[in-house]
Amino acid sequence: NSPLQPGMEKTDKKTEEKDSNSEMAVTRVMKALSSNILLTGKVVKGFQRGSKLLGWPTANLDPKAFHGKVDHLEEGVYFGYAKIESDEKVYKTALSIGWNPQFKNKEKTVEAYLVNEFPEDFYDEEMKLMICGHVRAQAKFNSLDSLKDAIRADVDATVKILDTKPYFDLREADFFKK
Repeated sequence: NSPLQPGMEKTDKKTEEKDSNSEMAVTRVMKALSSNILLTGKVVKGFQRGSKLLGWPTANLDPKAFHGKVDHLEEGVYFGYAKIESDEKVYKTALSIGWNPQFKNKEKTVEAYLVNEFPEDFYDEEMKLMICGHVRAQAKFNSLDSLKDAIRADVDATVKILDTKPYFDLREADFFKK
């Protein structure tokens, strides 16, 4: 784990939005973790809902890579960076950690949406994930359209905060160069 840089704890930003398709309010509090969480593991096949059902393709991290390493985190949406072994670039990433109450998962997942359009899947490749902060708690939505709208807002909030200091420079961390 790498410690936070001075001033990181002051990056909390709260927004509350009324979901257009329901009465549900989604509260996003962009809050830095006390230290970044670093995970490395293979990309595995998930439930095939990210791209096909929701339009947000995710890279599912092999559970062996996060077992015991994210148990202390609240289930929710997080922001950070990811790198795939076959690609030199480090991508801004919005990720879900938990049981996905919308779909009543039976197993905990770490699913990363890398902010990029990839021409093909990268199953079985190694992925390095740096989790920097929390966006919001997981929630069950009234409809798939409501969930899609929330994901879009999560990704927008992720991109925006990762463009600010001190997060912007974390994509150059040694963790991604090893």
